[in-house]
Amino acid sequence: MEHLTIYMGSRCNLNCAYCHREESDSEGAVSDALLDYVRGRRDIHIKFIGGEPTLYIKEIEQVVQAAPGAEYSIITNGVELDKYIDYFRKHKFLLCISYDGTEESLRGFDPFTKVIDYPYLAVSCTLYHGNTDFKKIIRNFAAKERIIGRQLLFFPHIVHHTNDDNKKYALTEEDYDAVLAQYKDCIVSFIADYRRGVINMRYEGLFNQLASEYYAGYEMGETYCNRRGKKKTDAAGQQYSCLYIRDELLNGNWQEKQAEIIRRKFPKCVTCPVYSMCGAACIKSASHDLECAFYFRLYNWFKKIYEAEVL
Repeated sequence: MEHLTIYMGSRCNLNCAYCHREESDSEGAVSDALLDYVRGRRDIHIKFIGGEPTLYIKEIEQVVQAAPGAEYSIITNGVELDKYIDYFRKHKFLLCISYDGTEESLRGFDPFTKVIDYPYLAVSCTLYHGNTDFKKIIRNFAAKERIIGRQLLFFPHIVHHTNDDNKKYALTEEDYDAVLAQYKDCIVSFIADYRRGVINMRYEGLFNQLASEYYAGYEMGETYCNRRGKKKTDAAGQQYSCLYIRDELLNGNWQEKQAEIIRRKFPKCVTCPVYSMCGAACIKSASHDLECAFYFRLYNWFKKIYEAEVL
C-alpha cells in the first residue's frame, strides 16, 4: 500500500514555541492533479498534516470525496476535535493527537481533559530541551489515560532546530546523551520482558519505532520526508525536501535531486553504516551534527541488540 502525506498548509490555531514550519502565501487549495492522483484508489493511505490540518477541513473533504475507499490519518493538536470527530469516525481516520507529556505545555492547549470515545487514537510527543525525562513523560501519559479512558503509547520524536526562534528548545549534547541512555534502558527492559512472554506496553512504542527504522532500508537520496512508497507533497501535489520549509523543490527525479543535496551538505552520510536506518536525519536541522551523532549511536546500538536478542 502506498503512503501519501499531504501538507495542507501552515495556518494553525496554536503557536507552539518550538515549531519549525514556515508560512507561505500559496497554500491550502488542493490541485486537480492531486485529486486525480488519488481518485478512486483503495491501495493508498493518506495522512493530513499542517500547520493544523483541521483548519483545512473543506480541502480534506475534497480528497476524501475523491477517494472514499482510501485509508486516512491526521495529525492534529485537538483544538477542533469535538467539531470533526464524527466525520473522522465515519471515515475511520487514525487520529494522532499532539501531546508532549508536560504539566505546562508549550502548546497552550491540553487535548486530554475528558473521555475520548474514539477507536483509532495515537499520540505525537515532541522531545525538546526541558522535556527529555522519559519517566516523567510516561507518568503524565498515565495520568491522562485515567482521564480519557484509554492507553497512550509513548512514541516520541525530536524537535527540529531550524531557526533562531526555536533554538532555545533544541536538544543539547547533554540532552542527547540522556535521551540515548533512556532509550537503551527502555529497550533492554522491553526485550527482557518480551523474552519472558510479556509485552511491556509502556515501551512498546519505543521498540516499534526503532524496529521500523531497522527495516526502513533507505537508499542514498531517500530521507524520512521522501522515500519510496511514502510520498509527501503539499496540497498542490508539489514535492519538497521538507514540507515545513519549502525552499527546495524536488519534482521529477526527486531521489537524485535529494542525493545531490545530501552529498553536498552531509558527505559523511554517503558511507555511513546506518544510513539505511537514518536517511540523513533532518536535513534542515541547524544542529545536524548533534542529531547525526545521536542517531549514529542509537541505531548502531539497536541494530546489534536487535539482531542478537530478537531475530
